[in-house]
Amino acid sequence: MSKQVRGPALREKLIDIAADLFYTNGVRAVGVDEVVRRAGVAKASLYRWFPAKDDLVLAVLQRRDDTFWAMWDETAARHTDPRDQLDAQLTWLQELATKRAYRGCAFVNTAAEFDSEEAGNIRERCLQHEEELRRRLRALTVRLGVADSDRLADRLHIAIVGALAVGGLYSTTGPAAELRALAADLIAATAPAH
Repeated sequence: MSKQVRGPALREKLIDIAADLFYTNGVRAVGVDEVVRRAGVAKASLYRWFPAKDDLVLAVLQRRDDTFWAMWDETAARHTDPRDQLDAQLTWLQELATKRAYRGCAFVNTAAEFDSEEAGNIRERCLQHEEELRRRLRALTVRLGVADSDRLADRLHIAIVGALAVGGLYSTTGPAAELRALAADLIAATAPAH
């Protein structure tokens, strides 16, 4: 007989299960009953950690956010030159978008399921992720020494989000495989700062 998971370990297990179910099936298609069934716990155990389904959704988004930015930070630490860093960031993002069983950006997918009136907190959390990507891209493109670095950052942002979106529709060989090449074209077309 396996030992019952309790406390913070149960919270993490519930987030793991919900993350997988939400990503595979969509947030709206998965009820808390399915999460507790897979976890093998009573519904009260889930509600102890997550009083409402929205709280569980937000915890899943926070976990995804933490994982994404940990990878970004780890990549940035290995590449101090801004051009090398940008290429390294785009490399892992392109690899992510072209992975088998990739289903698109969890933040964009989740935001698309809700309107701002019914779940504004969830959409706001998804927007916070995108705003952080925008902020980081702008900080990185400033270091490239190009004219209108904010415009370049916004174009790279669109390219990244687009690659992550279409990556979920194609197998490993689709338009997402062109992310790095598209970024190189965007950078090449940007004039150096004077």
